[in-house]
Amino acid sequence: MDEVASVIPNRYRKLHTTRSWEFIGLPATAKRRLKGESNIIVGVFDTGVTPQSKSFKDDGLGPPPAKWKGSCHHFANFSGCNNKIIGARYFKLDKVPDPNDIMSPIDVHGHGTHTSSTLAGSMVPDASLFGLARGTARGAVPSSRVAMYKVCWATSGCSDIDILAAFEAAIIDGVDVISISIGGLTGGYTTDVISVGAFHAMRKGILTVASAGNDGPNLNTVANHAPWVLTVAASGIDREFRSKVLLGNGRTVSGIGVNAFDPKQKLYPLAMGVDTAKSSDTRESSRYCSEGSMDPRKVKGKLVYCQLGSWGVDSVVKELGGIGTIIESDQFLDSAPIFMAPATIVNSSIGKSMNSYMHSDRLPSAVIYKSQEVKIKAPFIASFSSRGPNPGTKHLLKPDIAAPGIDILASYTPMKSLTGLKGDTQYSEFTLMSGTSMSCPHVGGAAAYVKSFHPDWSPSAIKSAIMTTARSMSSKVDREAEFAYGAGQVNPMKARSPGLVYDMDDMAYIQFLCHEGYNSSSVSSLLRQQVNCSTLIPATGEDAINYPTMQLGLKSDQEPTIGIFRRRVTNVGQAKSVYNATIRAPKGVDITVQPMTLSFTRPMQKRSFKVVVKAKPLSNAIILSGSLTWKSSRHIVRSPIVIYDPKMNFRNCMFLLACTVSVISSTLAEQDIYVVHMDKTKVRSLDSNLGISKRWYEDVISSISADDSEEEQEEKPPQLLYVYEKSISGFSAKLSKKQLESLKQVDGFLTAVADEMLSLHTTHSPQFLGLKSGRGLWSGPNLTSDVIVGVIDTGIWPEHVSFHDSGMPPVPSRWKGKCEAGTKFAPSNCNRKIIGARIFPKGYEAAAGKINEKEDYRSPRDSQGHGTHTASTAAGNLVNGANLFGLAKGLAGGMSYGSRIAVYKACFMLGCSSSDVLAAIDQAVIDGVDVLSLSLGGLPKPFYVDNIAIAAFGAVQHGVFVSCSAGNSGPLNSSVGNAAPWIMTVAASSLDRSFPTTVKLGDGHVFKGASLYTGKPTMQLPLVYGRTAGGEGARFCTNGTLSSRLVKGKIVVCEKGINARAEKGEQVKIAGGAGMIMVNRVDEGDELYADAHVLPATSLGASAGIAIKNYINLTKTATASIRFEGTVYGNRAPIVAAFSSRGPSAAGLDIIKPDVTAPGVDILAAWPPNISPSMLKSDKRSVQFNILSGTSMSCPHVSGLAALLKSVHRDWSPAAIKSALMTTAYTLDKERTPIADAVSETSISATPFVFGSGHVDPERASDPGLIYDISTEDYLHYICRLNYNASQIALLLRENYTCPSHSFQSLGDLNYPSFAVLFDSNNQHLIQTFKRTVTNVGTPRSTYSVQVKTPYGVSVTVKPKILKFQKKGQKLRYKVRFVTRGKRSPGDSTFGSLTWISRTHIVRSPIAITWQ
Repeated sequence: MDEVASVIPNRYRKLHTTRSWEFIGLPATAKRRLKGESNIIVGVFDTGVTPQSKSFKDDGLGPPPAKWKGSCHHFANFSGCNNKIIGARYFKLDKVPDPNDIMSPIDVHGHGTHTSSTLAGSMVPDASLFGLARGTARGAVPSSRVAMYKVCWATSGCSDIDILAAFEAAIIDGVDVISISIGGLTGGYTTDVISVGAFHAMRKGILTVASAGNDGPNLNTVANHAPWVLTVAASGIDREFRSKVLLGNGRTVSGIGVNAFDPKQKLYPLAMGVDTAKSSDTRESSRYCSEGSMDPRKVKGKLVYCQLGSWGVDSVVKELGGIGTIIESDQFLDSAPIFMAPATIVNSSIGKSMNSYMHSDRLPSAVIYKSQEVKIKAPFIASFSSRGPNPGTKHLLKPDIAAPGIDILASYTPMKSLTGLKGDTQYSEFTLMSGTSMSCPHVGGAAAYVKSFHPDWSPSAIKSAIMTTARSMSSKVDREAEFAYGAGQVNPMKARSPGLVYDMDDMAYIQFLCHEGYNSSSVSSLLRQQVNCSTLIPATGEDAINYPTMQLGLKSDQEPTIGIFRRRVTNVGQAKSVYNATIRAPKGVDITVQPMTLSFTRPMQKRSFKVVVKAKPLSNAIILSGSLTWKSSRHIVRSPIVIYDPKMNFRNCMFLLACTVSVISSTLAEQDIYVVHMDKTKVRSLDSNLGISKRWYEDVISSISADDSEEEQEEKPPQLLYVYEKSISGFSAKLSKKQLESLKQVDGFLTAVADEMLSLHTTHSPQFLGLKSGRGLWSGPNLTSDVIVGVIDTGIWPEHVSFHDSGMPPVPSRWKGKCEAGTKFAPSNCNRKIIGARIFPKGYEAAAGKINEKEDYRSPRDSQGHGTHTASTAAGNLVNGANLFGLAKGLAGGMSYGSRIAVYKACFMLGCSSSDVLAAIDQAVIDGVDVLSLSLGGLPKPFYVDNIAIAAFGAVQHGVFVSCSAGNSGPLNSSVGNAAPWIMTVAASSLDRSFPTTVKLGDGHVFKGASLYTGKPTMQLPLVYGRTAGGEGARFCTNGTLSSRLVKGKIVVCEKGINARAEKGEQVKIAGGAGMIMVNRVDEGDELYADAHVLPATSLGASAGIAIKNYINLTKTATASIRFEGTVYGNRAPIVAAFSSRGPSAAGLDIIKPDVTAPGVDILAAWPPNISPSMLKSDKRSVQFNILSGTSMSCPHVSGLAALLKSVHRDWSPAAIKSALMTTAYTLDKERTPIADAVSETSISATPFVFGSGHVDPERASDPGLIYDISTEDYLHYICRLNYNASQIALLLRENYTCPSHSFQSLGDLNYPSFAVLFDSNNQHLIQTFKRTVTNVGTPRSTYSVQVKTPYGVSVTVKPKILKFQKKGQKLRYKVRFVTRGKRSPGDSTFGSLTWISRTHIVRSPIAITWQ
């Protein structure tokens, strides 16, 4: 593994979603140590918590334990903590608001409330769901404390960076057990974030309990399978919920599900879904009762029989006027879904008889009765529960344990209906949920229960106690045996006193990893200290770990396999005790134990033993099960022993099928999309023999397919998506894990990085920037039409007036691009302005499915507006009288309106696949663009796994200037993306233009807001909010929450969050409201957003929102009016937007990022006429221009300015253009005061970590005096100083590269136009010296003197202090010496500047000092 280095990118994971405690033998009367239990703190990583739930009352609980170091604050909609919930935090490090969630620990999903109450909820008598599952709801440890770490969000899921941050916080806070019902993709044990976080928790004595996943019944799907994690499968308890269905012929059948509705008549007409089709075209989809497929006239008043295609058909049928739904499915029959209308699920055999009845009776009818609770045999493993064998290692049995996870009753959020479906009005304090998400907190609770009795036990000891005391389960019920249930069903009472435990420390796990083949580098990164596997004492035995279970993978199809397992147990039972071994060996397997008796004379005494397993090859079984049990007079300590064949394709073995060596299901192995990086020198040498590179890559793919076909007929062949030749060296493809392993053997392979979905970073600005027609950069000679701007975005609307080609000369002869035909786009849509248009959909479609051409165009045509807006901002024509509803009226034009545009559509409805973006960059370089503009990006990451950084480096090497948006994750520190030094990274700031409103309350108070609505002012109207406007959720004005009776004719106050801003106004309008006041949440401050609302509406800041809500609460007849003031100029500007992502860069503190700021707030630019300005489907308004905000808008400003500079200075390199824009940027606003940061209520000055070098000044940039140029060789030397290993450097450079001995002395020697200086906070009087070279591009004979604004805490010396140039193009060097004065705290930063001044030029560089 040493020759291949790869880093797993940030990923988004998914949630693995009361009689259960009695069923597993932990009744309310169980023995407890209440003092110890109340000292236990359980950390739950989930969707948040509902503090007002009865399950979290703190009656009888004292103050939090003294060891607790966590915190809990009041957040939006979060009432705070108590002595039960003692900590609550949320983690959203990308800072991108979730449209369906709230930036606080509050739970809008319900999942986190359910799991945390299952684990440690207080006792709540008489809990039920509609009377079902009635009883006392409680957690395993009702006296324990709960700390909630919200890492999962309603729309975006659970991000790796948030999960890792939560682990760090929980460890510091002092939790005892972590429960994480989250899963998703898994990596190696040293890179998967849950594995890494759990390892560091384990080192601090914290056990992590995690769900096994919901990808059953497939084998080889278990997740969270690191050896230091307790991995939990889901089992059923002895009840289920059934509904009786009476047919018109008198026959009764039974279905599964929770149906809370009593029928209002004896029978209802019954219709087949397929017979309700609107037309022959929808007949097939109506079989599944799909939305839009059925005729309401054929559905109204009937029960509809549907085959299961997707969840929610009960909502679809109800919306069409149907009475209810009978759903046919052979899946999901062991858990009861909750329905929002009368419904039930029946199996296909019942379905067949119902089908026969409906076709034999002229007027078929039926009725569904309310669900009842029935007794069933249990336990059994849920069909959805993920199975082994462990995909991470053949030596470790996973899952570890099973626990109840089907139809679990626990607390729920009041903020979401029971189903979350449209039209559902069912809300409840408790609900039923199923999933390994539900089984995980059962075992987390068991671990906390054991910990309360044994606070000094290690995580591995607690884990062992739970596993070795588990109740055995039957392979006759679950034929996958231990691959389904691990050691068995959890038994908390027995786990409290296990007798013996298999204990381990962190070094034992390190030895295991080394034995597994992990290299020293990856193990060191996990441990966070240097480890050399070759010098460690190797662990012995087949699996090299002291695990409570044993798993032997067969090594031969012909000969017996022998495995020797070495184990050591610790006596935690009676001081003097004797244990005798009992062996259960399956047929064809011999198991021996030496010694057969273990004698102990004192507590904590350790004894070792050896287990020898000899197994013949398997004939027709998935798994053979044996066991070793140690028995004393008081204790039974059982360890399963599993034998299997790791060469079998377990991914293809389906639940309840006889999976044998010779019979394999047709299920295909899962494939993922990878960007594969190859050594370009190897590719070149092979190209000379094979021809063009695409043919060589196709040969590589074909060879992998051939390897697969020899072993396995059913492997889906790899799919080649793109070949990259210019920007990077490699290709993207859809590959299975096995195919990827084969690919790693190919000569020239460097690494493969999983594809990721990037997000878009969503006119007076030329005048604001100082560009004037006929002068300076906008004079005729400088508006050369030979410069080509490539825009990678959502496409373009080619007919727009901004892209007409009137008066433009022929296309430059060097241009190699073309216009691709597609949906509603022909080559003739290009012209002399838009000279190229291509689409790159392969990666997106491989990940998200075929593009829905009803919503998007499978062509370069823009269906979202974003690409049209950015392209026109960069290089759109001058258009007189441009406006939006009369607002911002004036001359609209791109920064470089004479340039040509080349469009590369790589972004679609769900985002931008990085493999598509890479292909677009690569093609743009081949086509011959001069500037690339990318208003998109992902999370910060190291450059060698940042596909945009790698591709941009290749583009820059070919002389292409690359401009990228910084991201919209502000004001979070270190959120800036696209931070490679060869990329121009652009922050967003405001113009001096605004669209103000005035809100006047009935008590005379007046507040200023913002809106793009242009109608008449409202009268003084009644004002409503929250419960005075509707039901639960009305304060967010979400779909269906507002009451027409309460809202009609009134102004509604809506809080931001959950749904889109303009959508709130739509909901108010639907309910009959006369206006809307949208207020920021507290954490969003007072920055205002202007939106094109569909009714009189305005946004207000958080402080105004608080005042208005107080006014409503204290006044019986609250009123308000809204006045719209049009367009106002002359505001203080620029001010950096709060949403603009900030530094310091997480990818590297050695470069100040962002580089500059540019206009990005309320930008007017071109817009497709078929997309409304609010982007709501109900909004039928058509506009030619629209106003948007985001770093997506600031980026094309700089892209266009770079094109302007390129037209003036054709010989300048990308680094020279970048330097000119940075060193001439200004830091004082129009009022000559420092540029402010909108995130501060006091408008404090923005720092270089907020705006880089300052605000762009294009006219000055055209004549900068001096430039800091950077060659490819300079970047190579910089990369060599980044402490990347050889393979990581090869990724960036696309070939193996040996760093020269004369490389930079420090990272600070890169000839960058700014200075980022890092010091160790633990030392005083440190010295760093930076070297720089400037090139004279101004007056040939000129003298520059240095002026330093010294940052606090250092002294700065520049040598020489004067630079004298004799000619243009002359280069002079200087050194800057930074010396610390005293110690500073880690994380402190101070700022200053270094400026070279001549008689005609000022060349400024910011300085940022950071103490680490």
